[in-house]
Amino acid sequence: MLLLLIRHGQSLGNVEGRIQGDDDPLTDFGRLQASTVAAALARRGDVTHLYASPLDRAMETASIIGEALGHTPVPIAGLAEINAGRAAGLLWIDWRDQHPELAARMANRTVHDGWEGGETGHQFGNRVLAAYDEIVTRHVGADDVVVAVGHGGSLAWIAAKAHGDPLDVWPGDRAGFVNCSISELLIDAAGHGEPGAWNQDSHLAGLVDG
Repeated sequence: MLLLLIRHGQSLGNVEGRIQGDDDPLTDFGRLQASTVAAALARRGDVTHLYASPLDRAMETASIIGEALGHTPVPIAGLAEINAGRAAGLLWIDWRDQHPELAARMANRTVHDGWEGGETGHQFGNRVLAAYDEIVTRHVGADDVVVAVGHGGSLAWIAAKAHGDPLDVWPGDRAGFVNCSISELLIDAAGHGEPGAWNQDSHLAGLVDG
């Protein structure tokens, strides 16, 4: 199987600098990005399945992709971004001002650190990797081409596993996914993922926000 990882399009929270919750919508530019990656995937002509985080920004991206491909996105709860608890919806700058000690710790967080009323890194990573294993188990050994739409944080955990990184540390170095970029993982019959072309964004060239 071939797994194509897609980060959602630009969201209002991305633009405003907010700690994102469940209901953060795409911007108009984010919808343009989603339409553009949808066209790129449609040109492939080989996508067989479409999964997505159930959070609004990911599901909206996946719905735009699904319309172009003729697939209805299937929500996978484990692909959602980390639950930021009581901080969700706040501007990052305001939250840092209100919680300087916690902000300092979270800037260099370990998997044992987490959001008040939300998830720790350990809980988040375990959830995402369980969702990844669920998708792989469904399609391993087949010639399926599977699209999974997620978030910078959730895709970072999948990237860490695929690249053989230790999974007891926060995968911050793997989180640099461009909105609506495409990353390829070739999954062999044993379920091992081999990274291919990563964080591809050439299909987005020339798009103008504004």
